[in-house]
Amino acid sequence: MNHATSPRRRSRHGTLSLLLVVVAALALFWSAAPTATAGGAPAPRVPATPTGLPKAIEGLAPYVPGVACDMRNRTGTIKLAELVKTTYANTYGLVRSCTSATKPSEHYDGRAVDTFFNVRDTTQRTNANALISWLLATDTAGNPYANARRLGVMYIIWNNKMWSSYRTAEGWRPYSTCATTPSTAYDTTCHRNHIHISLSWEGALGRTSFWSKQVAPVDWGPCRLPDLNWSIGWGAPNPQRCPTYPVVAAPAGASALLKEMVPRSGMVLRPGMSGQAVTTLQKVIGVSATGNFLSTTTTRLKAWQTAHHLPATGITWPATWRAMLAANGMHR
Repeated sequence: MNHATSPRRRSRHGTLSLLLVVVAALALFWSAAPTATAGGAPAPRVPATPTGLPKAIEGLAPYVPGVACDMRNRTGTIKLAELVKTTYANTYGLVRSCTSATKPSEHYDGRAVDTFFNVRDTTQRTNANALISWLLATDTAGNPYANARRLGVMYIIWNNKMWSSYRTAEGWRPYSTCATTPSTAYDTTCHRNHIHISLSWEGALGRTSFWSKQVAPVDWGPCRLPDLNWSIGWGAPNPQRCPTYPVVAAPAGASALLKEMVPRSGMVLRPGMSGQAVTTLQKVIGVSATGNFLSTTTTRLKAWQTAHHLPATGITWPATWRAMLAANGMHR
């Protein structure tokens, strides 16, 4: 009997094989957790771990949200970005301008790095997974997530998923709705073309044991005041957890200007800055709304502060924000 496969059976078999290949490829593409190198290929590079590390190690970083519009690149953040760049010859981004924002972020504190790897490039995806595996691996002393702890890593977002030091029991969890938006148009939003790493304050300031060889205590950073939505920037270590407050909202019937002010209330605006928050300030103090904090704005702000019995600093410290809000109908 002739056992040759009929064309129809061969077609079904070929279709099934193709489907299995596609499923396997998709599983590899969307996997956020690093995978081992197969086939005996050389292991991808990983960053160099310093020698002389202490036996003691930092705990897992608690969640400390961004609070300020500070825009200073921090020592530890730069060092981490440069370490990754040295290892993989990639690029990175650090602090972002926050004067058009209405919600704080670690990027505005200088506590976040975007290090650029593209999941659609096989080599870059392999390197990204190797970096993450190195951060989260258990060291020879049995410390889980050892390098992440010694660097002060608070959370990582990569390829549709997120890992958090303060939610380790959940492992890698879905990030936003990214699993349902696979097109390239969402690659930045879903962190498919970069890894986002947010750091603790002690990590961002370069005080953790990876850099200093001494275990750093938790630094809770600057605390937001209950009547303003943004804090001043970091000034000194804070060993106490900050209280949490509801987001401040404009009252019913607020003017358009007050509605514009309240989401940015507390931002420390100073000469040389630009953006929507500066435009709002200029409207409040009665100067041309160019969005650029130059000498005319400085002079006018000092005059406004003097007229309202405030120190004429030319900078919007919390007392100035309170006076501006009150002058526009915000009452505590």
